[in-house]
Order: sequence, then C-alpha cells, then structure tokens
Amino acid sequence: MSKRLELTVEDPVQDYDEEIGEEDYGFIFDADGNLKFAFIPEIVPDKPPKNIAKIMKILGVIDLAQFNQDLTLH
Repeated sequence: MSKRLELTVEDPVQDYDEEIGEEDYGFIFDADGNLKFAFIPEIVPDKPPKNIAKIMKILGVIDLAQFNQDLTLH
C-alpha cells in the first residue's frame, strides 16, 4: 500500500504582502530588464535614500513623483 504525500504550496505574493511595509520601495522588471511596475511610500520624502537615488538615475527618473504617473522607460 502506498502512502499519500501531502504537499503544501505557499503563495509567494501573500508572503511579500506581509513583508512590505508602508515606507518600502519596490521595482519589478520583466525578463528583458524593462521596468514593469514601481511602488514608493505614500508619504514621499524630499530626498530619496541613496540606493533609491542610484536606481532612479539608472532609470532616468528625476523625481520620485514620476513613479505615481504612467511612466514609459526606454
């Protein structure tokens, strides 16, 4: 008689929802490296953190408020 194996698969999106805080930043890229989605804190600081500023420079984004608009990056 064979034993039945039970497999539990966790939802990775749900895990991230629990880990992402109100002051967090996030950038989602497709397989080709194109920015698909970005999120920033609801209360945007006057000056972004150093690492976020580096990412913005690479993406050609001058102001954090640009992430709240439809943004097309080439």
